[in-house]
Amino acid sequence: DLNFDTAIPGYKADPEMPLNAIKVVPNPYIVGSMLNESEYLSKIRFTKVPARCSISIYTVTGELVHVLEHSSVEEGNVFWDMRTINNQEISPGLYLFAVKDLDDGRSYVGKFAVVK
Repeated sequence: DLNFDTAIPGYKADPEMPLNAIKVVPNPYIVGSMLNESEYLSKIRFTKVPARCSISIYTVTGELVHVLEHSSVEEGNVFWDMRTINNQEISPGLYLFAVKDLDDGRSYVGKFAVVK
């Protein structure tokens, strides 16, 4: 219907956006907060990500927790359910993430915290 517009919350993918603009929301993620989606589903969001990228999440000791693939020119957000490769909930602590732009090879490393 031409009378309606589709609204996508968040940011659009922008090739001119510097990678250091990428943020994790909320940061820190507080497990007991009222912002949790439900008792069994928690999510964080990576904002201002490139159109085609890979996001690798690590513990501070360098153990790979999860890899997220993103491929959308319309959506500049990536949601993660905070579960490991083995489908286990992550532990509270400090985590590192590495974003690699698959179009031009740029990369960025950031951090976020999960507080219980």
